Amino acid sequence: MGKIYLVGAGPGDPNLSTLRTREIILGCDVLVYDHLANPEFQKWTRPDCELIDVGKSPGRHTVPQEEIGKILVSKASTHKTIVRLKGGDPFVFGRCAEEMSVLDAAGIDYEIVPGVTAALACAAYAGIPLSHRDYGSSISFLTGHEDITKESLRVDFAKFAEIGGTLCIYMGMSKIEEIVDRLIKGGMPKEKPTAVVSNGTLPSQKHVRCNLGDLVEKAKGKCLQAPAIIFVGNAVGLSFQRSWFEDRPLFSKRIAITRSTAQSGKMKQSLTDLGAEVLELPLIEVIPSQDRKLVAEAFSGIATYEWIIFTSSNGAREFMRLFFMAYKDIRSFGPMRIACVGEATASIFRSYSLEVELVPAVSTAENLAQELVATDSLDSANVLVITGNRNRDVLVTMLETVGHAIVDVLSLYETDFADITKAKDLDSFKEFGADAIIFSSSSTALSYIEQEEDMTLSKGAQKPILCSFGPETSKTLLENDLSPDLQADEPSMDAMITAVTDKLSS
Repeated sequence: MGKIYLVGAGPGDPNLSTLRTREIILGCDVLVYDHLANPEFQKWTRPDCELIDVGKSPGRHTVPQEEIGKILVSKASTHKTIVRLKGGDPFVFGRCAEEMSVLDAAGIDYEIVPGVTAALACAAYAGIPLSHRDYGSSISFLTGHEDITKESLRVDFAKFAEIGGTLCIYMGMSKIEEIVDRLIKGGMPKEKPTAVVSNGTLPSQKHVRCNLGDLVEKAKGKCLQAPAIIFVGNAVGLSFQRSWFEDRPLFSKRIAITRSTAQSGKMKQSLTDLGAEVLELPLIEVIPSQDRKLVAEAFSGIATYEWIIFTSSNGAREFMRLFFMAYKDIRSFGPMRIACVGEATASIFRSYSLEVELVPAVSTAENLAQELVATDSLDSANVLVITGNRNRDVLVTMLETVGHAIVDVLSLYETDFADITKAKDLDSFKEFGADAIIFSSSSTALSYIEQEEDMTLSKGAQKPILCSFGPETSKTLLENDLSPDLQADEPSMDAMITAVTDKLSS
């Protein structure tokens, strides 16, 4: 029998999940998830992992609890590692005990991995204190999910009105009128501070603060919907007007990035830190590819080159991987000088304590060639240029014709169009659109043009502005009757993020 992990996914933001959660999901054979678990978790799984949705979907309700138990038992008989992923914490209104009973009866081994429960996270992300030594010394977790008139619920909101402290009410939006009415009838003053946080910790988070008597009207006025937490108590009134989470410059903006999956991590994190919801739509894929004979010749004569030039971070990473397959010591790099098209590429070599002698002020092949020629060090010099299959010939041509260098070209990778229909965020992009889509190269622009029909937006979806990394990418878009709405001051990630932030936050 396999082992089942009952895992808390946390409130929504995957960055709040535990290290243990990520470790288990990365290696699991089956992921059984509900509708409160962020779809980002599915991206952590292996390509061969089986994904089972037991949450709500169009045309059907949540899979019954009894059926979920049967699924877990069935999968445990044929797989080694099964993750049952639940929103929040499995032991806080997560029905974890019911699933444990089923697994115990079947003799199946399991482990419980706690998660950050929604009340704690939503309060923190909205700046709402849950306790204070003078205004609130107790915290109560309640559920408003079931019909509050049923005795079986065992939640008497009228009695909780007398207890004091802070009430954190889960799943109460559908019964918010009855809950407020019961609290007031139980003696809680209408002036009692309250708040509601909807979609907490996500870029779609909304919240409202008001008195208890105004809560229903204010929540409806701001269109707050489930999933949401209702907070009631004197400590709630100490919340600050500024919102560290919602005041970020790109908060609530949806931005699509088109780089390959392997390259998108840093840009995605930077945009997420600014508050954006990032959609990954990889339009290209980078595949290591080289002629072994040419690689062997280049490395055997590596000490004869006076300059080595890198046109991309892809080539730089692949070169260093091959270098350490050929040599064990960084001192074997030799006396050649290093030039890189941009700072991102240069940083790879600086991490090895190798000096990069030339990075052009503007990160283009033309500028790199011009600044190399200006060094007056190219005449009859042996130069090695590391490229990919789609690099332009302008750099090599200028080095040979203007600089009179002897140039060897070593292609170490191929850039190909990725099949956009396999992108996990494609359906979300088509249904809701985005505020911006970023093209990081001419290759991503050409791939978009070729697959534009597969990315057609639904009626009413937000049409994104087109953002270009630089002049070459803009030229490709314009040649195909697409006009970029903004272009970065220079073709770099930092410049692109600055331009998008200025545009969308203005």
